[in-house]
Order: sequence, then structure tokens, then C-alpha cells
Amino acid sequence: MSSLNEISATSIINEDPETVTEDHSLTQIKNVMEDNNLRTVPVLDNEENLVGAVSYRDLIRFIQFNPEQTKIKKVMHQPPKFKEDASIVELAELRINSGKKMLVNTAGKKLKGVVTDQEFLQAFQEADELEKINTDDLDIENLVTVFEQDSLEEARHKMLDENISRLPVLDKNGKLTGILRSTEILGTMVKRERINTGGRSGDRTGNEIKVAGGVEKEKMSEIPVEELMERNFLTSQEHFTAKKASKKMIENEKDEMVFVENKYPKSIIAVKDIIDYVSGFAPGQTILVSLTGIEVDEEKAAVHNKIRTQLQGSIGRKIKRPRELRMRFKKKDQDGKKHRYELDTRLDCEYGLISINEEGWDMLDTVDRSLDQLNKVLRKKKEKKSEHRA
Repeated sequence: MSSLNEISATSIINEDPETVTEDHSLTQIKNVMEDNNLRTVPVLDNEENLVGAVSYRDLIRFIQFNPEQTKIKKVMHQPPKFKEDASIVELAELRINSGKKMLVNTAGKKLKGVVTDQEFLQAFQEADELEKINTDDLDIENLVTVFEQDSLEEARHKMLDENISRLPVLDKNGKLTGILRSTEILGTMVKRERINTGGRSGDRTGNEIKVAGGVEKEKMSEIPVEELMERNFLTSQEHFTAKKASKKMIENEKDEMVFVENKYPKSIIAVKDIIDYVSGFAPGQTILVSLTGIEVDEEKAAVHNKIRTQLQGSIGRKIKRPRELRMRFKKKDQDGKKHRYELDTRLDCEYGLISINEEGWDMLDTVDRSLDQLNKVLRKKKEKKSEHRA
């Protein structure tokens, strides 16, 4: 086991990634990505120099517009580059800030290796810190979903509008029945889509893709989600550590897990959510902590320890520019020797000034409740900000 900042890029880099060349058509690139379950693939020129990368999102935006004639240069992007001595925390920060699913390491113009979400998942098995954070602090509760009878076109627009890669699929009663991923939608986005009872098939280098079913269809708007959704998906009725979640994803070859209650989806966690948490361990993020109203050194140390744990965990991953956290304690004298505590907590960060007021008989319990309330407020503000960006 190692600390996150001790895990280096050299220990997780994939030095033999699948690649395509710039003379491939979009359809051929799509087929390579499907066959190898890739979200992003590096593009090389005829001299095997790295010239860019193509992601499933790039293809979803362009492939329906004449995939054989669209030039790859119009579609590909420049992947973020990392240094060999970078830590996994720095890689996570680069992954989140860039919004790209593949990071590359180069020597001159030559590609030396890549780091994708799969490499992150493997590395998370060695991280001490992921034993201390629960999935309940990382999952997304504001789910974007589709119904089985919604069209693939509706699902595609939801993914693009919300900047997400997967959609939980519900039956008419709102129960979870499947997962639809962007890669599955990508499989239909060629000149012609056809329904065939024999399942998905077709020329792996050509234009025609046959999608399981029974009736020929010309448009994505005619194909219901239930025909392409995956029915074998990862769920849990309980929360556990982020390390255990990443292990389950590896064992089941999945990129996400849906938390359910009586088959109703309550929240979802994806690899990106764990990477987002890890990015918060980047050095240099400091915050001024001010405590007033308590004088006993042991009490101060205990409160500082609780604050530190939250700033390294659930609260810390929700704020990028913390400035100051102030806690002001007041003791109310009661009969006997027991005091009732009033606690005024104020956090100054990129979301403005957030105030929380709690009171209770036990000082540390009151601190816990105050930090829990602060965490809930930050969660709502972050989700609202994400919705606005989408």
C-alpha cells in the first residue's frame, strides 16, 4: 500500500496502447474502438508520430455526417501530456481539468504510453487514502436517466447536453433495468442502421452495422433504448470504501456502479468520480482554519483532526479554492457540570461565504454535525454549478 502522492506515472503507464493512423476513416476508427472497448484512441501518422487522439465523444458529434468522407483532422483533439515523474494525483488533476479520458507521455513526437481510466482503476488498489473515503461521499445523486422506450436519439442528446457517458435505463415503473453507454450508441451511428434477429453484426471495416432486433430501421429516432442497453450491469444496495468500489469495477469489467433501493436507482459512481476525489490531494491547496471559544489544547487538536479529515475527504473534493474555515464555539452553562455548545461554522470558498449553525451537548458531536451539514450544502452547490455548465 502507498500514499497517492507516492504512486508515479511510470508505475501505471500503458506502454503498448492500441492506436490508429490518420488515413483511417471514422468508421474504421469506430470499429477499432468498439473491438477493443476504448473510449479514446491515439492517432499516428505514417512515420508513427503522435498527431492527436479521437474520443467516442468526438465520433458521436461527427460520424453521422458522412463518416467515409469526413477528415480525421476535423475530429481529433490534442490529448493532454504528462511527465514520467508525475504522481497519480497530478495525473488525476490533469484528467479532471482537461476533461479528456486519455493522457499521453511522449518523447519528441513519439508516443511512449498512455494513462486511461483503466490504469487509474488498477492504481487505486494500492492507495491508502481510498480506504478512508466512502462511496456515499463520492456518488452522484442527481441522476440523468432514460426509459426503455425512449429513442436512441433522445439518449444521445441527453449525453451531449449533460456531458455524461452513461444513462441508467428505467422501465415504466421507474425501476432500473439497464445501462446505456455512449459507446453502445456509437455502434449505430453510421450511414445505415438495420435490425437483425441474429444480433449486432456487419462489415467491421465498412458502413453497415446491424443492431439486434427484428425490423429494419433507418433512423436512430426509430430505435428504442431497450434494444441497445446493457442488461448486465453493476449495482449495490450498500455503500463501502472507494477502494472496494474500484476493485468491484475491475472484477466486473465495468466503469460505473449504480446504488439501488428495491431496484430503484438512487445514485451512481463512475471511475471519474474517484479520480475527481484523488485530484483533491494535489499539494498546494491550503486553507486557513480559525477556532475561537475553546482553550483546551486537547480539544483544539481533536477539532483540527476532524476538520483535516473532512478537508482531505468529502469536503475537500467539492472545493477547489478554499480560503478560510472559521469555527466559533459558545458554551451555555447548564445545571450541573454539563455545557451545551453552540457552534457557528463559516467557510469562505469559490461558492462564497457558507454559514452553518449547530448546537448540542457534546462538542465533537456538534462539530461532526456541522461538518456534515457543510458537506451537504457544498454538494448541492457543486451539483447546481455542474448543471449550469451543462
